[in-house]
Amino acid sequence: MDTISELRLDFMKDAGLIISDKNFFAQTIQKYGYHEIIYQYGERFVLESDDDFKFQPGTTYERIYDYYWLDQHLKNQMMISLQLFEQNFKVVLTEISLVGQLVHAAENMDTQGEIKSQFLQEEYRLANGRVIRRGDVKARIRHIRKNYLEPYSDYRKIHGEADPWVLFKEMSFGVATNYFFLMPAKMQKQVLAKIFKNKMTVHQFDKWLETVRYFQRRAAHNYRLIGIKEKETYLYQEVLSNLQELKNEEPYQLVKKKWQEIIEQYLQKYPNDKEFLQENLF
Repeated sequence: MDTISELRLDFMKDAGLIISDKNFFAQTIQKYGYHEIIYQYGERFVLESDDDFKFQPGTTYERIYDYYWLDQHLKNQMMISLQLFEQNFKVVLTEISLVGQLVHAAENMDTQGEIKSQFLQEEYRLANGRVIRRGDVKARIRHIRKNYLEPYSDYRKIHGEADPWVLFKEMSFGVATNYFFLMPAKMQKQVLAKIFKNKMTVHQFDKWLETVRYFQRRAAHNYRLIGIKEKETYLYQEVLSNLQELKNEEPYQLVKKKWQEIIEQYLQKYPNDKEFLQENLF
């Protein structure tokens, strides 16, 4: 055990944390981070006091570590389901955009065979104030055309440059949604109609995405997600509700099934946490 681990071990013991396996403590905080585990997840087990930092009597490091991993497993399953949604979104976006561009070209072609107007809007302002600009999206598309990954052997030899499938496949989800917000209104409605069970306006989709992006941002930086609220609703529940609105039911059903398995396994070890999880997840 190195000096830093020893100092942290002593500090935790002074704070009342029970550490039965010193090596396990040292190894896990070196792998996943002292602040990541102790300060994000140990907070729940700290006594409320303005004077001193003390853990509730009987709190073990293993208890905090298991709580940390519960959140990791729940988060990872949600990210898998969000990835399935993103894949479905890009597929629909590719289909609608391809047809839409052909229709747009036919309707806006002059006698010399030149297209008189752009397919994408010049800009779009999101609800959070951020402005999406056509030039930025087109610059990203040009970059993808030059630097895309070959999806299968001899693709470049057969196709030359990236076709629409690969073009949208190579886009980050952020670029893909930016592209969507710049599309003609008619095409946007078609995309949303294929994605969601009920009618969804572009403005509503913007707000829907805000919650998903906030979740993904916290997840990507490995911040705690259990007990975190988005407005008045717990973030996990908010994203779960979002997935329930999709026509493709697999992302919602998958995370719901996997979550049940994860939570049941956790509660076998910590049955008294049932009420806590109900209050802080749903």
